[in-house]
Amino acid sequence: MKKSILLICILFLGVTVMAQTEKIKLGVKAGLNLANLTFDESELDSSSKTGFTAGLMVEIPVAKNFSIQPELLYSQQGTKISFSDRDVTNSNYKSTIDLNYLNIPVMLKYYVLKGLSVQAGPQIGILLKANNEYHDNFLGYDNHENLDLKKYSTGIDTSVNFGLGYQYKDKFYTDLRYNLSYSNVFKESDVNYVINNDMKNRVFQITIGYFFK
Repeated sequence: MKKSILLICILFLGVTVMAQTEKIKLGVKAGLNLANLTFDESELDSSSKTGFTAGLMVEIPVAKNFSIQPELLYSQQGTKISFSDRDVTNSNYKSTIDLNYLNIPVMLKYYVLKGLSVQAGPQIGILLKANNEYHDNFLGYDNHENLDLKKYSTGIDTSVNFGLGYQYKDKFYTDLRYNLSYSNVFKESDVNYVINNDMKNRVFQITIGYFFK
């Protein structure tokens, strides 16, 4: 974790030095997440969870058609999980795992056409909240509970983003991204909390934004 944060700090410093004579733009953005968690458990069914994302962005030109865009984003992620035991009548389980992150992506943007850019870059996410709100029904008996999962989590998510962006008149901005995590959300598996230590974040994101002149 410390090495990753140090690398991002060095990258921020480097691009700032390179861009001293260029025009740096500060902006805000907000949008929608379609999030999920991948895992190997075959008996559980998962589906996408919608969430909100918002924060700040800075575009730093570094060369012709190339820019670096660091961001600081609040992001709601997670998944929905369901399970039904076919051998037991009136037995089912449904839950929503809520994961809230402070994400720090650093995107490399290449403008293929005026306003249109392809993007890719690493991201570090700091976990702010991890809950599992579930409802189960066993033989007709209902049970509801909200569980705190943060103590089971790794706390840091490392991932990579791929996407497309478009700027209109250098002010209005929109992008589409796919976020692919390569670190585990949880440190251990627990059948009582319906979490696996191989769960990883997957997020499709659409945002709109505005750059201040």
